[in-house]
Order: sequence, then C-alpha cells, then structure tokens
Amino acid sequence: MRTERKRLAIFILIFTALLGAVVLLTAPKLSAAAAAEEGYGVDAAGIAPRAVAVARVERADGSYAEYATFSAAAAAWEEGSTLELQQDASTETLMVAVSCTLDLNGYTLEGTSEGRTIRVTAGTLTVNDTTSQRGGEIAGGGVRVERGASLVLMGGYITDNSAEDGAGVYVSDGGSFLMTGGDIMGNTAKGNGGGVYLSGGASFTMQGGRIINNSAAEIGGGVYAGGEVTLSGGARITGNTVGGAAENLYLAADKLITVSSLSGQVGITLPERGEFATGTVAGTGFTSDSPAYNVSSSGGIYSLVLSPLKSVAAQYVPTENVYPTTSLEALRSGLTVIGTNENDAQYLPSALRYELSLPEGVDALTVGSNEIVLTATGAGGEQAETMFSAEVIAPSLISIAAEYDQKAKVYFDSSFDVLAADLTVTGTFNDGISRPLGRTAEETQALSGEEYITSVYAITGDLAAHADGVVNVSVQAGGSSASIVVNISRHVVDTAEIPVENVTEVEGQGALELPADAFTPDLPAGVEPAFEIVGADGLTGLPAGEYEVEISFRVTDEKNYELVGGTRTATLIVNHAFLTQTGEDGSLSYTVEREGGIPLSWELAIEDVTESVSALKLEDGMESRQIISISLRDGGRIVTELDTPITVRIRIDDFFEGKDVALYRIADDGSHIAVECTRDGDHLVFTTSSVQAQYAVAYNAGFGVYLTLTIVFGVLCVAGAVLLIWYFKHKKKLDMTMPKNEG
Repeated sequence: MRTERKRLAIFILIFTALLGAVVLLTAPKLSAAAAAEEGYGVDAAGIAPRAVAVARVERADGSYAEYATFSAAAAAWEEGSTLELQQDASTETLMVAVSCTLDLNGYTLEGTSEGRTIRVTAGTLTVNDTTSQRGGEIAGGGVRVERGASLVLMGGYITDNSAEDGAGVYVSDGGSFLMTGGDIMGNTAKGNGGGVYLSGGASFTMQGGRIINNSAAEIGGGVYAGGEVTLSGGARITGNTVGGAAENLYLAADKLITVSSLSGQVGITLPERGEFATGTVAGTGFTSDSPAYNVSSSGGIYSLVLSPLKSVAAQYVPTENVYPTTSLEALRSGLTVIGTNENDAQYLPSALRYELSLPEGVDALTVGSNEIVLTATGAGGEQAETMFSAEVIAPSLISIAAEYDQKAKVYFDSSFDVLAADLTVTGTFNDGISRPLGRTAEETQALSGEEYITSVYAITGDLAAHADGVVNVSVQAGGSSASIVVNISRHVVDTAEIPVENVTEVEGQGALELPADAFTPDLPAGVEPAFEIVGADGLTGLPAGEYEVEISFRVTDEKNYELVGGTRTATLIVNHAFLTQTGEDGSLSYTVEREGGIPLSWELAIEDVTESVSALKLEDGMESRQIISISLRDGGRIVTELDTPITVRIRIDDFFEGKDVALYRIADDGSHIAVECTRDGDHLVFTTSSVQAQYAVAYNAGFGVYLTLTIVFGVLCVAGAVLLIWYFKHKKKLDMTMPKNEG
C-alpha cells in the first residue's frame, strides 16, 4: 500500500514539473505577439522588446513603429508619414487617401487582387527606394491615380503589372503624375498604355527615370498620352512595343508635349504625321518609333515628317482584261506599289503618289506584253521610277448590228458582193468599243484603223427564196447575227437583144427534127423560145428551099424575169440529100447529093491495122485477133461523129471460122467497149455514129481450160521432182534393204 502511494506521488511531481516547463516556454511568445499587434518603437520611455517587422511607419515627428503585418502598417500610415518596407509584402488593393510616402527600401510590394496594387484616391503618394541597391518594386496590379489625386515616382520599380489600360500607372481624368526617377518597366496592358495611361484631363510630368520594355495590345506600348505631357531632364521612354513594333509614347490627336532641356530619349508615335512638341531639347531628344518618319525641328517646334522616298517597286496582277484601248489609269486596280524611304523602311502608302505612262517613243498599248512606267512622288516632292509589265489582249466580239441602205439592184442570182456595197456592219467588243467590220480581216483593220481587230462578217441566205420581191438575209460575225431585208429585182429580157441564127438543114428529107432553140441557141435563163415556119404546116414534107421562120418567146420564171419586146424572124434553108454507095474494095466510098445544090463527097476508109497495133487485153477469156480502123472524111475535112448512124460491114480473117466472135470499140484511153454486131459469113455488120475509131475483133480462146491444164501439169512436175530428190537421198538405205542376188 505504501509502495503504491509512493508511485502516485512520483507521477504527480513529474506532471507538475512538465506543466511548469510548458508555461515558461510559451509565455514570451504570447507577449511578443501582443506587442507586435499593438506596434512598437522608440519613445521617451525607452525601447520595448523587438520581433522581425514587415514594415515600419515613420511619423512626421520622427517617431516610428514597426509592424509584423503589412495591413497593420498600412492602417497606421497617416498624413505626412512614411511607410518603409522591411521585407517583401503582399496586399489586397492598397487605398491611399492622404499625402504620404512609400519607401520600398529594396523590397517588393505585390498586389494579390485582380485590381490595382495601389489606388490613390486623394492627396499625393510619393514612391521612393532609399536603399543603395535600388531593387524595390511595385508589382501585381500597378498604381491607379484618381481625380484630384497625385502620384510622385522618385525611385524604385513599377514592374510585372498587368491591367486592361495603364498596366504600370493609370492616371484618371483630373489626376496627375510626376516622375523624377525610378523605372516603369516590364508591364503589359491588354488594351492601351503598357507603362502609363493618361486620360484626357490627366497630366504627366517626367523629369527623369525610365519607362522601358513595356507592351500593349492596342495603342501606346510605353505611354498612352491622352492628357497633358511635360518632359525634361534625363527622361527616357524607349524599348516599348505594340504587337512587336516599337511604340513608346503615343500622343493623342491635337495634343502637344511641352519639352524643356530634354537630355534623355523619347520615342514618338502619332495618329498621323505633324507637330508633337514645343520647347528645347538638349540631347538626343525625340526619335520616331516608325522608320517611316523622321523627327524634324524648326523654331522650337518638333514634328514627325515622312522619311524621303528613295525607291519604288510595283507588282501588277490584273483584275480584268487589258486591251489596247484600256486607259493606263485602269491598271491601278491590279497594281501594288511599295515605296522605300531613306531609312530602308516602307514609305507610307497613303502619302505616296504615282503616275503611269508608256516608255519614251511608245504611243499606245499593243497586243502582247507591254512595259509600263510608274513614276512615284513622295510628300516632299522626291521622285522614284520603276517599270512593270502588263499583258494586253485583243478585244473579242460580243454582238453585231447591221444597217442596209439598198441602192443597187439585187437579183435572185446576184452575188452577195452587191449587198456589201450598201451594207454597214458594226461590232460591239468586250472593251466597250464599237467598230466597223468588213468581210476580210484586212478590210476590218482598214475600217477600224486597229491592226489587232480581225473579226469579219459573212452574209448567208438564199436570194432566190424571196417572196413578192423581199427576202431576209442573215449577217453573221463570231457567234452573233443580225438580219437585213433585201428587195429583189426581176431580170428584164429584151427580145431585141437575143441573138438569132439562120439554120440550113442539109440532110432534111421527110420530117425535119429541129430543137426549139435551133435559131436562138444562146438564150437568157428563164426564157423559152417557140418557132413557126411562115406559110408551112409544121416541118413535115417541106420541099427544098428557103423559108421564113417566126420566133416567139415566153418567160418560164415570172418571179425572177420580165420579158419585153416582140417576136423575131430567121431563115430556114431545107436541102434534100441522098447517100449512095459508089464502090467496095476494102474501102467504101459514098456520095451525098443535094437537091438543087452542090454535091458533097464522103470517103469512108476501113483498114486492117492488126500488125501496127498491140493486141488488146480483154476479159472473160476473149482474145483480140484483128484490129480494124474506120475513118470518114468530108471533102478533106475529118468527121468524127455523125448525127445519124450508118451501117458498116468489115471483113474478118479466115482464122475466125467456126469460132465465137465479138467486137469491141477501142477508146482513146485504151479502154474498150463491146459493140453489138451480126455475123454475115466472113463479114461483121454493125451500126455506128463514131466514124473516127478503131475496133478489135476477138474470139473465145478457152483460156480457163488452158489454165486448168497448166496448173495440173505444174503440180505433176513438182511432185515428180520431190519424189526424185527423196529417192536419191535414201538410195543407200534402199539398196541395203533390197534382197541381194546370190546367183
């Protein structure tokens, strides 16, 4: 029992000792936290126990307090006091409504809200960095200065901030911003003013420091100056961009910068070239953000002027067809002109003026490739020249119009040439010009005066298809056509102008056979004659003698012919002739006697010329054997054809006795024509009107039988030859196989 009490006592003592140790260890920390929460510092009573501070606030009377949290320090930050960072701190949007100072002291104050890091609503906030390292920063959301408030930047960095406008510093209408030192850098605006944004009624005075390496998505990579700007001393605004292009200080329209002894460098961008500053510049001063401009100064006024034009280039891509008649000004629609200035940058396109002309000595555009001269003029009157090529094509015909002012008479059988004399054809081309057309390319070119126009028209139709003297004729060119009306006249035939011949009938006996145009062989088309013998009843049984013939005419085509005049007369002489045979001895002689006239002598010669003429090749197994020549002379004149056929008898060779005989007339080209004939003993009798010809007498030679026998004989000879060759080739073997005679 005593042992258990001892154990309980020992346990209570140990527990009590441990509890005392815990109280002793935690008491100092609780005391320090309470002191930090209330603030601590140096005063007349002495120094309180210290802890690690985030910031301290120095009052106007020189006293100060250090705070473990930034929010506590900010709450104690009052008019005229200075808040000094003791380490990096973060904060929701810090609202400043009194005139006070922020000493970054080499540390970073970073905003944690989506809004601004610092918002100055009243008074003046002065930002500085008193450390020698100069590393103090305001980051996260930058600074916004409201109406009636001011910001003074003497040192430190406003950097790594992001906002819609004025990512580094946003100065509202009625607010002001003085920058004597420090850097605004590395800030990004989603809209305008990557470093600083000045509203329309805001003011910005920059006497030193730098605004560098900021960017904006729209306007003013470094500064968007919609308010009043004053620059002096070593102020520097460089290295800022919009979309990768330099844009440092963008000065809104109708604004002027006041400058006084500016020794720093400021890049300028304007909505358009012109004046941007007044005052004096001691050093580099202003530069143009765009290489398209240069900075010009005159009488204390600074302006952006275009860098002078140095060269020009042109590229032509046609937007429509170019014709020889196309105006050079029309080429502008397909032309891209790029000027280069003395900074080797693109010349401002809107300030570039140019004119187009043809090379010296060239009067007009021609079909094919043409060189065009482009002379460009810059804003200062400087000029540059280049050339480009344009492909010119000949215009194409779209439609035609035809006007026919008929003056000449046109007949149903007239040539279309007679229409062309009174016809005007005009073509409309796709270059918008109408031109006269001809029936040949040369005629069109002569009419239009343009050698590249080759369109021609053609006339189609049927003048004979007219009705009541009117017919429509088509005029065609290309794929277009027009119609004209043509009046058709009738041919006037005067019978007095028809030539009439007298007719002598030499062999007339019994009924005469005279054609209707026997007395008028050369009649105009559409006219038909008829004749009547005066005092005779037709042409049958006319005695030999002289007769008067009355010829009448009529029109067979009244639509196209008109007949004037009366009947005509002619003379018909009728002679009765008799042909009598006067001899036969291998050649025949005939005598023609005329009743009441001088007799004419016909000599008909029949000769065998077989020996002097090659045998004729004939078909169907016929073979020529004898060639007979027949000729007829009339008083020494050779007669080739007779109006009335005569009967001829020729003697044939005894060879033909018992054979089938045929007769062929040999034509001049060597061909032959079968002639019908009859056989009378050793004569052949036939009728002919060709009395200057050769005839072949032929017989059936049985050529088919001879050919068959020849083929059979040839086959037997070939078979025998083959058999002999085989025998001699195998003779030795045959001898060995034959039984030997052992007798």
